[in-house]
Amino acid sequence: MSSIMKELKAEISRLARKEIKKEMAPVQRVSATRRSLIADLRRQIGALQRDVADLRRALERGGAVALPARSAAGASGADGRKGFWITGKGVRKLRQRLGLTQTRFAQLANVSGQTVVNWEGTKGKIPLRRKDTSARLQEIRLMKKRDLKQAAEAPAAS
Repeated sequence: MSSIMKELKAEISRLARKEIKKEMAPVQRVSATRRSLIADLRRQIGALQRDVADLRRALERGGAVALPARSAAGASGADGRKGFWITGKGVRKLRQRLGLTQTRFAQLANVSGQTVVNWEGTKGKIPLRRKDTSARLQEIRLMKKRDLKQAAEAPAAS
């Protein structure tokens, strides 16, 4: 009897954990989004505080006060290339979204096929050594399937 009770108790707790996890998924997504937003706001606050400190020092010196370049574009994140990163999982999802093979994706990114294989096998952030690779990945990220078809048809038509 006790083994049946243990099995029943284990099954009930397993089902309860499964239900709780299912109910908590939307809450966790919202929480992650909010944490990300809070982190962005903290970064902006830090940049603005540095700008204020720079301006105070400039005023104390009696020199001309000019807004730092950082407050014009950097604090608001207007420069899309600053802080770009991508994960192995992100590369795989991007490639699948565009319907590309690893070889074709490598050609688009101007890297070798083995590099794409290594990227997709990487857990976490991919270290990009070359700035042009980072820029190219950003361009690919903005592409749609339609853009790729037009790009493929353009050289064939010429």
